[in-house]
Amino acid sequence: MMKFSLRYKLTLIHILLISVMMLCGSLFTILSMQRYYQKRLNHFMENQLSQVQSLLINTPLESVTNPAHYQALSAYAAAGGFRLTLVDSSGLVRFDSELPADSLDRMENHGSRPEIIQAKREGIGQDQRLSASLKQPFLYGALRLKHDYLPQSEGEIARYARIAYPLGEIQNQFRDLRLTIFLASIVALALISLLSYWLAGKLSYPIQKLAAVAEKVKRGDLEASFQHSSHDEIGQLADLLNQMLGKLREDLVQVRKLEQVRSQFLGNVSHELRTPIFTLQGYLETLMHSTFDDPEQEKEFISRAYQQSVRLNNLLTDLIDISRIESGEMKMIFRPFDVNGLLGKICDELQVKAKDYAVAVTVTSPGEKKMAIGDPERLTQVINNLAENAIKYNVADGRVELGCRDVPEGVEVYVADTGRGIPAEHHARIFERFYRVDKERSRAVGGTGLGLAIVKHIIEAHGSRVQLQSEVNKGSRFSFVLKKG
Repeated sequence: MMKFSLRYKLTLIHILLISVMMLCGSLFTILSMQRYYQKRLNHFMENQLSQVQSLLINTPLESVTNPAHYQALSAYAAAGGFRLTLVDSSGLVRFDSELPADSLDRMENHGSRPEIIQAKREGIGQDQRLSASLKQPFLYGALRLKHDYLPQSEGEIARYARIAYPLGEIQNQFRDLRLTIFLASIVALALISLLSYWLAGKLSYPIQKLAAVAEKVKRGDLEASFQHSSHDEIGQLADLLNQMLGKLREDLVQVRKLEQVRSQFLGNVSHELRTPIFTLQGYLETLMHSTFDDPEQEKEFISRAYQQSVRLNNLLTDLIDISRIESGEMKMIFRPFDVNGLLGKICDELQVKAKDYAVAVTVTSPGEKKMAIGDPERLTQVINNLAENAIKYNVADGRVELGCRDVPEGVEVYVADTGRGIPAEHHARIFERFYRVDKERSRAVGGTGLGLAIVKHIIEAHGSRVQLQSEVNKGSRFSFVLKKG
């Protein structure tokens, strides 16, 4: 299929519209002029007939037979530029300005002429036709000189006066006029076509520029931009496309960043899984191929293998959780709940682990009710992760405090400890997946490196953010705010 450019289409549309307008205008002009000249001719005919009637009234008709009078009346008709014929009531021609008197008896009877018949009926009549003798177009007009029902008196020469006006010259003028209008239309159409082509180019050029930039973007050049200098719809389109392109750049940067994070995540997962698997594999191989003389030593190997399996299970559980959170599969069920009641329950469950690390875990204002809105199950996971970290990375005889308090934004929930603290350079990355401040100690206490990332995602799903305050050798405080219930 042939493909036409926008410029060509616009030019063609302009030419078609203007051609139709010019054709309609030309036809209207020609028809209007024809009607105008026809009215002028009719008026001219009526005036001439009226003058002939006045002339005949003041001149005895019988004198027309006089050669001098015949010649004078013929000269009058010639001066008026028309042919004058006088016809009696029987249709016989009694005078004709184009013929001598002795030739009248050879003329046809004019009683059946359309203009004579109309004049007999209405007093005046007109007709337009080719002359039978001259073969040229004429306008005929006839006037009844007296009432037709009166008998023709003795000596009466004529009952009807008829004028024949030649139309050849007028038709030639109309033909020349039509030709002039046609030639003028052709010239005007040619000029308008050139102007339309130029204007169509002006209109389509910005669109062509947009299409060229779009082609660059299609080929991967996201640094291209849609330039424009207009404030019309095309300018608005260019601005919209630039906004879309900017969004696309941002999205591409985000996609590349996510791809990088994904690549790093897969590498970290592989590394984190490899360590407990290889360690577990080593312990099991030792148990399979070695004979232990000391039962306690064998039990120690089994215990270490079990710890690695627990670590592996925790890692997989955290991986599943963070995957469900990021994919949106893990749905939150928000409802009002008592924050202090939840903190008290968690505190009770942490006592055994706290005792193992020689750390004291307490709840601030345990009897006071603090209502907030959230998902208690997921928030239990959040507080457990924060509290377990506070216990594991604490110092001997340290303290962990779980608490909540009213703030202007809602209810603040916090986990504070008296541990070693987190250096300031790690604060910005502490919530990244697999990021560890002390990698060796983290693995030694069974950390997966995903706990704080899970905390971050769950709290953000609650419309809040985790705040960190920490000083080295003084402790840390993690907090977030929930809406009041």
